[in-house]
Amino acid sequence: MPPTKISDEFDILFHLLGNRTRYEILRHLVREPMFLGQLSRELAIGQQAILRHLRELIKQGLLETYEDESIRGPPRKYYKLGKCIRLSIRISPEGIHVISTMPDTAQPQTVEELLRRNYPELSRLLTRVQLLPRIRNHEKRRIASNELLRQLKMKRREVRSIAEYLSKVINWVQENQH
Repeated sequence: MPPTKISDEFDILFHLLGNRTRYEILRHLVREPMFLGQLSRELAIGQQAILRHLRELIKQGLLETYEDESIRGPPRKYYKLGKCIRLSIRISPEGIHVISTMPDTAQPQTVEELLRRNYPELSRLLTRVQLLPRIRNHEKRRIASNELLRQLKMKRREVRSIAEYLSKVINWVQENQH
């Protein structure tokens, strides 16, 4: 099957990735969801400039948003990867050809990646744990820590219940194979 020529979809993708700021935004969001202020600090770029790039990445489906509680005030809007894609191209004197493009189905390599991809709510809780040291006020940090501990313990109970249930289902399937 001959390679497919690049369509508008790929032109858009190359345009998005060809901008250094958008590339850096994506690079940071691969590690963890972030809110606007975090991205601005990490990239040392003003929030308005970052916001323009975020809107473009959302418009093209590469990013999604969600709100989560903030330890220091109203809920924050977080940005995260919207989809994973794998793109292979061939650049030759005959032109630029898309060899393949597909959703990225590669298995997560780390527990953090597994959580980010399949358990976003739990991943957000863990992100909040990482933010605890940034709370300067000892009493506020203690209150936030206690609340996170409560939520994490509840998630642990849920995960254990799910694991027990899945074990029962697996046993039933194995016993009823014919």
